[in-house]
Amino acid sequence: MYFMVSTNEREIIDDIRKDLKSRNRSVRALACKSLSKFKNQAAAFLLVNMLSDRDPDVRFHASESLLKIGENSVSSVIAALGHDEWIVRRQAFELMKKMAQSSSSTLQTLKKALNSEDLNVKFWTVKLLCELGDPDIVPHVKKIFKNGKIEEKVSIINAVSGEKLDSEIKDLIINGLSDAAWRVRKASADALTKSGIAIAGEIVEKLSSKNIDIYYWATRILGSLKAECAVEPLIKILREGDEERSEFAVAALGEIANQRASRSLIDLLDSDSWTLRKTASEALVNIGEPVLAQICAAYSAENASDDMRYWCVRIAGDLRAKESASFILKALDDPKWFVRSCACHSLSQFYDLQNEHIEKLFLLRYDKNSEVGKSAERALDAIGGERLMEASRTIVEGRVDNEPVISSMTEFWAARGEKLESKKGQLRRENLSKPSKKVAFKREEQPNVD
Repeated sequence: MYFMVSTNEREIIDDIRKDLKSRNRSVRALACKSLSKFKNQAAAFLLVNMLSDRDPDVRFHASESLLKIGENSVSSVIAALGHDEWIVRRQAFELMKKMAQSSSSTLQTLKKALNSEDLNVKFWTVKLLCELGDPDIVPHVKKIFKNGKIEEKVSIINAVSGEKLDSEIKDLIINGLSDAAWRVRKASADALTKSGIAIAGEIVEKLSSKNIDIYYWATRILGSLKAECAVEPLIKILREGDEERSEFAVAALGEIANQRASRSLIDLLDSDSWTLRKTASEALVNIGEPVLAQICAAYSAENASDDMRYWCVRIAGDLRAKESASFILKALDDPKWFVRSCACHSLSQFYDLQNEHIEKLFLLRYDKNSEVGKSAERALDAIGGERLMEASRTIVEGRVDNEPVISSMTEFWAARGEKLESKKGQLRRENLSKPSKKVAFKREEQPNVD
């Protein structure tokens, strides 16, 4: 690149250029400071290149010198907004902010960069003008939303993301939630989320939109913001019965995790839709232990359906609360095999089971349904060998005459190459020698659960 400089200046600058390549960081820093004496574009060009130096002290002096050069460095700094390295673009942005704040002519020069073909230059220029609160940015953003390419829209949305949004720009971004391009919709949602909880009220209003894209992204934003002001409007949507809209509402309620929604979510555990049942269960788990009492009550209700009981047991297991284990113990005797199987699986998630749970799991190895037996076996394996052996010995001490339990334990440990003995010595031979009897039962119909 050629710049108009005197012969004498060119010779000095050429000498300084050599120092800029020195391995000594102090020499490079001093060279950057020296270039500030030359109020020309040639010096500015060299200094911009030093913004990518590996040493922060060198970068600092390069920035300071560019500020001292002033207006003659503006074009180079604007060009640096499109540099390949992010650190250079960021420093150029900070430099331009200081320059534009102190000079109206620099601000006007910067505005011309809005028409740049370089997306990076356009991104940083829009971001800077938004921070400065320049009114000319609004018509430019409108123009991009109206006629811009997808990449341009995404770039502009990302540029204003996290800034205090002008009301007109905010409306444009909210409308962007229904853009034909998914990338634009996603960028719009992210930008609105970064605006913070202050925007929640306006997003709640979009829950009534007939446009499913706007509705979907509204629920996503409200969930991410954990906006408690959205709990009642979202519950109202659940009552309307639209499955697709309800699914999105449930997901948002799960993220907000407010206990006010627990009753409505529990009701969905009996829904005809497996997706709604699954999503509601995940939401209840996110709310946490406060829902456990209601879950236990729903399981024990006289009119509780098979599906309701299944999901209540599953949620209790996923909560892993201390009180969950005693509730799940009751479910091991549930009349439906898939609820018993779920209860076994739920117990496998606990690290400190009581002996009464372990004894019941040993008995369920002989359950009339083979799937329950397999689940009980897996739950026992999950407890861990040493802990389980200790529990087995303790149970034997207290239940030496209970043949089904002892037979199950003996068979379980024999299959693993272990010999079960009580603390007082060998188990009575008659209990060890009797094989367990397995009785065939008609398999129960499998429910519509995972």
